[in-house]
Amino acid sequence: MTDYLPQDTNESSLWGETAVAGPESKSLSESMQVDVLVVGGGYTGLSAALHLAEKGVSVVLLEAKNIGFGGSGRNAGLVNGGIWKTPDDVQKLIGPDAAKRFNLALRDSPTLVFDLVERFNMQCQAKRCGTVHIAHKADAMAYLEDRCQQLQNLGAAVQLIDGNQAHAISGSPLYRHGGILDPNAGTIHPLSYARSLANTAIDRGVRLFQHSGIESLNRHNDRWLAKTANGEVIAEQAIIAINAYADAKSKKVRKSTLPVFIFHCATPPLPTEIAASIIPQRHGLWDTDSLLTSSRIDAEGRLVMSAPGRLHGFQRRIRESWMMRKRDRLYPQLKGIPWAYQWSGQIGVTSTKILRVQLLAPGLFAPAGYNGRGIGVGTVMGKQLADTIASGNRDDFPFPIEALHREKWSKLRAAYYEYGTLALEFIDSRG
Repeated sequence: MTDYLPQDTNESSLWGETAVAGPESKSLSESMQVDVLVVGGGYTGLSAALHLAEKGVSVVLLEAKNIGFGGSGRNAGLVNGGIWKTPDDVQKLIGPDAAKRFNLALRDSPTLVFDLVERFNMQCQAKRCGTVHIAHKADAMAYLEDRCQQLQNLGAAVQLIDGNQAHAISGSPLYRHGGILDPNAGTIHPLSYARSLANTAIDRGVRLFQHSGIESLNRHNDRWLAKTANGEVIAEQAIIAINAYADAKSKKVRKSTLPVFIFHCATPPLPTEIAASIIPQRHGLWDTDSLLTSSRIDAEGRLVMSAPGRLHGFQRRIRESWMMRKRDRLYPQLKGIPWAYQWSGQIGVTSTKILRVQLLAPGLFAPAGYNGRGIGVGTVMGKQLADTIASGNRDDFPFPIEALHREKWSKLRAAYYEYGTLALEFIDSRG
């Protein structure tokens, strides 16, 4: 058994039950002084800590619970490039020069992930098999054609596939219209990746403490003083990398995004012939439906599907029923096979649908709002923050740095996401 905790009671996480071992759970119980404090044991914090340590910077990383407890241990495991917004949309939001740096920094983010996995021999089922943004109906192809062209203009190695290719890749009778194939993307065991990053960072000299949430963070003699229940860290600079899992003690980060839930269902290992008929080349898929659904087959032949929503209280039965109904339409050969795992997690969503990096105070960085693209984006963000802090040069940092931001009507809008998706799933499951 692992110490990985569920988002809600009665959840069963596939990743929590099958991940590689993480670092031993040790909490901070002393006073320390370092160059950089990193708060948060997800992809961003771990990547930042690892890359800082490789540059000879002393680092302490504090995680309030366990490594990968947040979104880094709860996602679908699709390693995609870029963000949800198209390159043109980013340009409209932040201007042409800033957008070029932004888009190029994230275009090949899967490359950084897979290079780290290879360089440090991480055991996280990483597979550079490609992912497909797949059309759920013919009308969606116009959008995908335009998106594909924009990505190609940026230099991305993506290609448009037709209906026959989409059907062959997916193995589904419904995905027969086409899509965008990114051969440089792929899939990974998300919690094993987070734990592997942690173990690698420790090997490179990072002092990492779990069960060590910060009680306070204040400026003290031109440094940052973070206090936990039993210890403290003094650092020249700090990275608050907690994103959607910010609590009431980190209100400035908490209010900068909307916490939106994603849930996942997975089958037991499928019979060999059935597993071979579904996504036979093991691409990761996500569709263009308004209730976006992703599908993948893991290393043991389980189908893993994900969609918006939370498995909490009465919602659970509705969402699981809807997911099974959609699964059986996409892959009819699975009818009668139960779900073996169900779990959920939160992502940080922004009104612009692009990430933000807040400079909360001198030397205090707070990246957040990855909008469900955390594996590649978080890994790149951590490296870029490490490069900037180590060099002291912000001119090459590819993401806009802004002052304090507040998402308006965050509770109301978060409720809209949660109950809006629930209503759509309820109606569809009755259809």
